[in-house]
Amino acid sequence: MYNNKSKSDSPTHGEVTLDKLKKGQSAVVKRLITEDSKNLQKLLAMGILPGRIVKVLQRYPVFILKIHRTQAAMDKELAQKIVLKR
Repeated sequence: MYNNKSKSDSPTHGEVTLDKLKKGQSAVVKRLITEDSKNLQKLLAMGILPGRIVKVLQRYPVFILKIHRTQAAMDKELAQKIVLKR
């Protein structure tokens, strides 16, 4: 569910990191890849958990996401740590 970053943690077939989604696209969170407990705490506080559906509302200058009934903002670096299943 929550992985330390390693070569084997790269997205597999049918998976993509959040930064690859286009505006208006939605996907289900599969796992979070992070070595930093602060980043993990940020993601969990935003409600980004495995099994949740996220929708990209905006990509630039920051990512704006809809998660359940909430909106959250993050930079591209953090978006790259979220692996989604389409």
